[in-house]
Amino acid sequence: MDIDEEEIFNTLMNSYKEDSKNFENETIRSLDFKSITKFQCFLIGTMIIAALLGVFVSHYHCISANGESALEMMEGLFSNYRKQYTDFIASKPDYCDSRALLDSRKILKNIRKQNILHQGKALHQLEIALNTENDLNAIAFVGPTGVGKSLILSHLIANFPWPENVHIYAWNTQVKDESEKFHMLRVLIERLSECGCNLLIIENLQPSDHGLVYLVNNLIAEIVNGQKRIIIVYVFNLNWMGDEYLLKEQREFLTKSLPVAHVINFKSFTKHEIPDCIYREMSFEKVTLPPNDIDDIVGTVDVPRTGCKDINSKVLLYGTIKNK
Repeated sequence: MDIDEEEIFNTLMNSYKEDSKNFENETIRSLDFKSITKFQCFLIGTMIIAALLGVFVSHYHCISANGESALEMMEGLFSNYRKQYTDFIASKPDYCDSRALLDSRKILKNIRKQNILHQGKALHQLEIALNTENDLNAIAFVGPTGVGKSLILSHLIANFPWPENVHIYAWNTQVKDESEKFHMLRVLIERLSECGCNLLIIENLQPSDHGLVYLVNNLIAEIVNGQKRIIIVYVFNLNWMGDEYLLKEQREFLTKSLPVAHVINFKSFTKHEIPDCIYREMSFEKVTLPPNDIDDIVGTVDVPRTGCKDINSKVLLYGTIKNK
């Protein structure tokens, strides 16, 4: 196959100029945010562009000899630049090194400070799961509503070293065509970062959605192909149908059937544990309620169906009535 060196060169230079312009603009915006002067921004941007141009020119002759290797080299060049740029903006060396910054023990230590109730075993399993260094680390949260799955995830997100790499997708999102859900997931996965580790959360899954896990894992393997590191958390809400045995069956089925490395089962709450949720929300909202109000709230909670999910609103309601 004949290679038009001038055409390849012009194509690469146009791509280079466009990407360099985007990188420079992005650099300047980020630096302005950090209150660095315009002169410093200009100087840094100029130095970056000059360095890139120098590398490109020095390799032009070998680039001309092979168009495919040229494209690969340019992709590698800009990928390396993006990582160095991110390190600089984040003010952290090795910011893109997922192995260096992802400290599962530190993350779980901070989460445990948030007064997570009655889920010590689940937290221990999560620490082990996060310590897995596979490029694709698939985890499943399994439990009924109101037992702390979303609460733990919110604190995991707050302590994740790369907040810009966190993505949440609600599987119960209403769309015209169910295939649109997979299309949206594909687009999201294609845009995952090569810097650091990505955290992808797919929530609001039902036990009947168990087949989705296999499909999404394969989709990630197809698109990412080992080029990015991903922690994906599938969040399954067990259906309470007035039968504790059916709830147990759902747990066992998902534990055995899900193609993930870690299935984390969340403990169901009992009526005796609801007061703990009330006291936690009272402390958080700085509300004081007498014992008879606490007993009234406990009596209104459908524990198997909602757990502690509605406790906060009930505490605020009783607190408002008392203040009046």
